[in-house]
Amino acid sequence: MLQMIDLSKIKKVYFIGVGGIGISATARILKQIGKEVSGSDVVGSEITDQLQSEGIEIFIPQSANNLSKDVDLVVYTVAIGVDNPEKKQADELGIKQITYPQLLGLLMNDKIGIGVSGTDGKTTTTAMLGKVFMEADLDPTIVVGSKVSYLGGNSRIGSSAYFIFESDEYKKAFHNYYPKIAVITNVRADHLDVYKDLVDIKQAFNFYLKRVPVDGLIVVNNDDVNSMDVLLDSQARIITYGINNKSDVMATDIKLEPGQQKFKLLFRNDILGEVVLNIPGQYNIYNALAAIAVSLDYGIDFGIIKKSLDEFVGAWRRFEKLGISGDTEIITDYAHTPEGLRQLIEGSKNFYPGSKILFVFQPHQYNRTKNFFDEFVLALQTDKNILLTDIFYVEGRENPDDFDISSKLLAEKSGVIYSGNLKQTASEIKRKINDFDVIILIGAGDIYNLAKNILK
Repeated sequence: MLQMIDLSKIKKVYFIGVGGIGISATARILKQIGKEVSGSDVVGSEITDQLQSEGIEIFIPQSANNLSKDVDLVVYTVAIGVDNPEKKQADELGIKQITYPQLLGLLMNDKIGIGVSGTDGKTTTTAMLGKVFMEADLDPTIVVGSKVSYLGGNSRIGSSAYFIFESDEYKKAFHNYYPKIAVITNVRADHLDVYKDLVDIKQAFNFYLKRVPVDGLIVVNNDDVNSMDVLLDSQARIITYGINNKSDVMATDIKLEPGQQKFKLLFRNDILGEVVLNIPGQYNIYNALAAIAVSLDYGIDFGIIKKSLDEFVGAWRRFEKLGISGDTEIITDYAHTPEGLRQLIEGSKNFYPGSKILFVFQPHQYNRTKNFFDEFVLALQTDKNILLTDIFYVEGRENPDDFDISSKLLAEKSGVIYSGNLKQTASEIKRKINDFDVIILIGAGDIYNLAKNILK
């Protein structure tokens, strides 16, 4: 099918699940290059509102009647169910169909693809790297899995050959790409609704890295054993980065200060200078090291890299500072894996020494919560001031066999407070808000709406 699709001859494109953060970026790109673009989603969102404001027709909810037979191409998210009415309608009308990852792969044909993959950190690393390349006047195309302030959205079209993108492993999406440069932030067990186990995940990463050509580059976290394991039989040149293990690019002399962290950048035993980050957590030092490694390899001046990272304020829902309610700062973060949650809690406490912080966590997906129940317990036990909301139900990705798990049970095992649904949680936050200097609302679901409502 892909061989039959010539994007230059496609005029009208319809996106099923256009509210997804990745697929919305490609919808925006097609609109910008002159295609007639429309799409749908189950519910409206901040993303669909923005697309509509940019001239993309949005249908809410999804219905077979939304899809007309004059559509040349249907692009659908891999998360839709087999019973999706618009997918069925496209089948009946005989419209060409491809997945979002397949479209992304087509868009980067004849480009220098720079893909960022990993269980955690790929969005921030992609955003950091894109900013550095822009500051260096390399004019890249960027597709990132979040809105970023310097882009005014989640994508941009550049005039150069550089195509910087977030390369996601969910349902082996990254097997649709042939990057010239592949960045691996870390490899952990996740998405066990589609992968059998960690071995299966590592095999998927290994297959992906074998697609990097012999004259390409793999940038890998040398402190992450699983990331180093997936390099087996890859043919490309390798650059390592790390903090603990000897690597090509290293952070040393790390200093934590209120609202800031600093480190000296060691590149092949030479200290290039100090890097300042205004976002918390050692995990973000790793993200910065990955972006620095690619940038240095492309000959970008360290002064440009340093300036770009110093100005980097994060991405949408990645330690996003939403505002102040009374005297309390409201922050939201996308962390949804056990390790991501643990690192966020610890990093936030280091970032705000002496401050009283309330963490509010919404587990994302019953399957993930069940498979990593013990790991979530350990992560939640790292602080006593935690509210735990009900699990966010992920449309099209849930299995009734997993419904024997609950946030109430998780809270009991973790020793934290179960706060119920978002309405009940909002009441609990309102009752506690004056007791805390900072409230951080965490999760990949609709807890973001609760965070915004606190400030209304």
